Amino acid sequence: MQAMCPRKDLYEAVQTVGRAVSGRSTLPILSHLLVAPQGNTLKLTATDLEMWMECSLPARIQASLDDTGDGEGFTAPARVFTEMLGALPDMDVQLDRPEGGNTVQVHCGRSDYKILGLPAEEFPAPPDVTPTATFTLPGEVLRDMIRHVLFAVSTDETRVILTGVLLIFEGDSVKMVATDTHRLAVRTATVAAGDGSATAVVPARAMNEVLRLATDEDAVTISLAQGQARFDIGGTTMVTRLIEGTFPNYERVIPTTHDRKLTLETTEFARAVRRAAIVARDNANRVVIETEGAQLVLSAESGTVGSVREEIEVAREGDDIQIAFNAKYLQDVLGVVETEGVVLELTEPLRPGILRPIGDGADDYLCVLMPMQVI
Repeated sequence: MQAMCPRKDLYEAVQTVGRAVSGRSTLPILSHLLVAPQGNTLKLTATDLEMWMECSLPARIQASLDDTGDGEGFTAPARVFTEMLGALPDMDVQLDRPEGGNTVQVHCGRSDYKILGLPAEEFPAPPDVTPTATFTLPGEVLRDMIRHVLFAVSTDETRVILTGVLLIFEGDSVKMVATDTHRLAVRTATVAAGDGSATAVVPARAMNEVLRLATDEDAVTISLAQGQARFDIGGTTMVTRLIEGTFPNYERVIPTTHDRKLTLETTEFARAVRRAAIVARDNANRVVIETEGAQLVLSAESGTVGSVREEIEVAREGDDIQIAFNAKYLQDVLGVVETEGVVLELTEPLRPGILRPIGDGADDYLCVLMPMQVI
């Protein structure tokens, strides 16, 4: 087999699939990329057996006389292949496997490499995803949904089910939910085209990769199957194993009523929280929020740093209240809200609060925040 394509295109494809390469596996083949001809394209594949990444790019393919013609391609060590392509001049790269063996010759300009691979037949094939539900979302919408919930995913490996994002597709609606038990983020969107219904818990790592791969101009097709999910994004396909188990009943955590409502300007609130967090981080990130008429006072104290007091304007409905929240959790949610204003719905100092955006799509997103003890 002989193939030729621009170095820049090949390098970008290798970097894309290389995100799925295993760094700690005892199977040597998992540290390799599989490069195989497919019509007039080269298909690159990498996996760690939890996630498969495939990327296709146009290439000029020619079978050599000694090629086996089986189209299985060759493998190359991902790290070496990536470093080599990153160092080569920006010209066409020629890949040649003249004897159909495990060695690939790489020629670019005045540079020639012989890279030792492993048998292509040892490379694990991606799972066959037979979807029970399929739907398509604009890349911009999908990216927004992921950003709005991903920060709330748990990093505690003892509760594996919470280390993923709950994905619920039914009818013309798709919902994403994430929680680490201290906060809960829920984002809903309308689906223009879809078939079937399904519920799945997608690993946070896979969601991060979708966020990185998708652009606002892409249309992303998501296929959910038993134990697997597939994301088709342009010329890239990602297949990931789903997290098995039962996601907690998140709906019972969401307060259904409130007797206090604080309306705030998003940027001003976020800046005040960020300044208060400088002191709060030495005291479990505790920021106390207290209403004083038309003012909202944010304060934090630390035995090693000192104290801080911030005042911002607030439109308050209901009685005054004093409540404490984790400053980092406030910063996380305020960092993804893009509307000019937000509302904070509260009941009592030790009951959860809900932060919602104001404006277009306000009903599509909410974040529940558990309070801290006011000291």
